[in-house]
Amino acid sequence: MNRIRPVVVSAVALAAVASLSACGDMAGGAQGPQHGEPGHKMLQVATVDGVGAVVTDADGKTLYRFDKDLSSPPTSNCDGECATQWPPMLAGVATPMLKGVQDTQVGTTTRKDGSKQITLNGWPLYGHAGDKVTGDMTGQGANGTWFAVAPDGSKITAKSKAGGAGY
Repeated sequence: MNRIRPVVVSAVALAAVASLSACGDMAGGAQGPQHGEPGHKMLQVATVDGVGAVVTDADGKTLYRFDKDLSSPPTSNCDGECATQWPPMLAGVATPMLKGVQDTQVGTTTRKDGSKQITLNGWPLYGHAGDKVTGDMTGQGANGTWFAVAPDGSKITAKSKAGGAGY
C-alpha cells in the first residue's frame, strides 16, 4: 500500500503541472482566432491541375512571390498601385495556421508602411486581384516576375491554365 501512494501523488502532481502549463500558454497569447474568424491567417498546400503543389491562403486562393523582392533580408518592393493588384498577405493577430508548410519557413517582414507581411523562406507573400476562386492562378508568370509559391518558398514556373495577367 505504501508503494501505491507515491505513484498516485506523482500522477496527480504531473497532471496539475500539465494543466498549468496549458493555461500558461493560453494566457501568453498562444490562442488565436479560429478558422474563418477575423484575424485568422492560414498557409496551406493545395494541388492545382497541371502545376502541382501550390501554397494558398485560408480561402484556397493562390499565393505568389515577386522576383523584385528580396528574401535575405526579407524585403517587399511592391507598394502603391502594385499592392492594389497584388495585395500583400499581412500578418494577423496570431501565428498563421499551417497545413503542409513547415513552421520554420514562415516569418514576417516589415513593409514600408509599417505593416507586417508574411514570408515563406524569406519571400514576402501576395494574393492577386484577378484570382476569384480556388485554383485560379491568373497572376502566374505576370511580367516575368510574379510566380505562384511552392511549399518550400521557391517559385513555380509551370504555366497555369488561367494564363498570366499582371501589374
